[in-house]
Amino acid sequence: MRSAITRRSFLKIVGGMGAGFALGSFSSMGCAKAKVAKSFSPNAFVQINPTNGLVSLTVTKSEMGQGVRTACAMLIAEELDADWNSIKVVQAPGDGKVYGSQETGGSSSIRTMHLQLRQMGATARHMLIAAAAKQWEVDPLECTTESGIVHHRDSDKKATYGELASLAATMPLPVPSQLFLKSKSKFKILGKRTHRVDNPDVVNGSAVYGIDVQVNDMVYAALARPHPNGSKIEVLSETEARSIPGVIDVVKVAYGFAVIASNTWAAFKGRDALKLARVGGPLDDLSTAKILDALKAQLSAHLEMPPNAKKIEATYEFPYLAHLCMEPLNAVANVLADRCEVWSGTQNPDSVQTAVAKQLHMPVSAVTVHAPLLGGGFGRRGGDYIAKAVDISKTIQRPVKLMWTREDDILDDAFRPMGFHSLRGAVDTTGVPVAWSHQAIEAGGRHKNEEGNPIAYYGIKDVHMRRSSADIAIPVGSWRSTEFSTLIAATECFFDEMAHAAGKDPYEYRIAHVKLPRLKTVLETAVQKAGWGTALPNGSGRGIACFSGYGTFIAHIVELSVNGGNIKIDRVVCAVDCGMVVNPSGVEALMQGACCDGLSTALVNEVTIAKGLPVQTNFDTQKWMTMRTMPKVDVTIIDSNEEPGGMGESGYPSVSPAVANAVFAVTGKRVRKFPIRLQDLASQ
Repeated sequence: MRSAITRRSFLKIVGGMGAGFALGSFSSMGCAKAKVAKSFSPNAFVQINPTNGLVSLTVTKSEMGQGVRTACAMLIAEELDADWNSIKVVQAPGDGKVYGSQETGGSSSIRTMHLQLRQMGATARHMLIAAAAKQWEVDPLECTTESGIVHHRDSDKKATYGELASLAATMPLPVPSQLFLKSKSKFKILGKRTHRVDNPDVVNGSAVYGIDVQVNDMVYAALARPHPNGSKIEVLSETEARSIPGVIDVVKVAYGFAVIASNTWAAFKGRDALKLARVGGPLDDLSTAKILDALKAQLSAHLEMPPNAKKIEATYEFPYLAHLCMEPLNAVANVLADRCEVWSGTQNPDSVQTAVAKQLHMPVSAVTVHAPLLGGGFGRRGGDYIAKAVDISKTIQRPVKLMWTREDDILDDAFRPMGFHSLRGAVDTTGVPVAWSHQAIEAGGRHKNEEGNPIAYYGIKDVHMRRSSADIAIPVGSWRSTEFSTLIAATECFFDEMAHAAGKDPYEYRIAHVKLPRLKTVLETAVQKAGWGTALPNGSGRGIACFSGYGTFIAHIVELSVNGGNIKIDRVVCAVDCGMVVNPSGVEALMQGACCDGLSTALVNEVTIAKGLPVQTNFDTQKWMTMRTMPKVDVTIIDSNEEPGGMGESGYPSVSPAVANAVFAVTGKRVRKFPIRLQDLASQ
């Protein structure tokens, strides 16, 4: 069965894709004097080469390890009925006019584009069938497709998509009533475990990340710049820097001083050899302790608790977090008199195109932005570093690759905001939660006395939440799962405290008060898989937490042990309902990766501030889970017919609170500060 597309949804799809859907511009193949074979390109996402039958599917979102290039291609290929083994995935350049928004973040790619991408494939399939029917003089309804071939049942005639491509290019775009999407039972690609299309190139080393890009006449640059604590710099001497083999020049730019060299190492060494005078900035006396005091100063009156109820109070502290992408920031820029070309792993190539055009006072069409693979993103890869590369290229009038060291990357990061959360709650004489008051304060965040309800999935009668920010000049930005990163940790830890005050099992308390059926299902599944309630060895315990967001429902159970003052994670069980699953392997990998992030930030990772600067500037101090310490992560995916939810962000928020709740199950002491250190619990 295939479901029909309504006129309203069809127009919405076409409009959402920008002008690219209706271009109908078919590129020519072959020499000018020969008969031209037209490639079949009904929209900006599908192209079929008539010469070799290669099906090229264009992906507009950035690939940073989350598998979006594979998932997007699977959605198109399913409705196209293409042979998955003959697919070539093409990365779109930055171009919002053709592709619409290309921003990759907020777990939005599949969640917002799945219907459009399926429609792209269905449109192409319809036109290929129309071409075959015209060629064979048969009714299109008598034709079927499979693995890149159109088949006429009665005559048994067959033609490959490549053979039909030129004729299909002349077919009119279908009207909505002619288009149908497959039912789930007919899927041949979607929902099947599929290797990522980039895997072979990543394994053999031929995959091109931003850091791998090479262009003709390119030089390298490293920046000496003021620290983000507001300091200023002046170059006292360039002599030693210029004496470094490979150093070409030292130039002043808007962001400091750029050392230009023939290779990366020379650029770094030359930058380090500059004799600089640094003048302290206004944040020189800023520390983590002072920031925490500023956050606490933002507290206001809590919601009044019912007089006859049992009252609970708690505060939670969260540190700044760096993004720690494995590939440090980099960008290649080539600014010419009338145009500019950029190569960089970015999460928003269309916005970069617009920003660079504005920076150079050029039309947007004069700027080309290539989007190679990203060695990690997590909200870090916007365009600030690209603007610096553009500025340097314009100054030296040559293509340049601007490189960050790991220390540069962390020092110049826009961190996850440091946070302080104060909560009060009450349960009645039967243990029912009747009141909840939550104040969430961020350092330099964007929330100014906003109210909301982060626990809408729990049925609590009287709920109040206030979110605010303290004016702290440390740069902050989006970090995996954005505000849910700390909100859910505080929420799920405190709900555990309410369960304890009510004398209830943490799972039973959740299942009794969760109002979302899909969230209940993942809780029940996780508990069953983890063996919740079964005996554990002395010194071991389990913690539970759940989350609903980005159209996805998740529950985590962490099993850990405490021995000799150390916390060891023994096992993590996760159940997830993300709606219709595009690629189960991708969902599983995203859950495992998010779990690694959640465990790391729960136990070992943080950024502290001294003299207005991050103390931890490389992996010797930026601790993370290792292969030796990482536990097995059991992921169960709930079968669902709902629309796809997001996965890149949603696997993180409930991990840290599950760890904290497990620590309480073992020690009887509550976690109040992250990352968790057992000595911080001793005073309770």
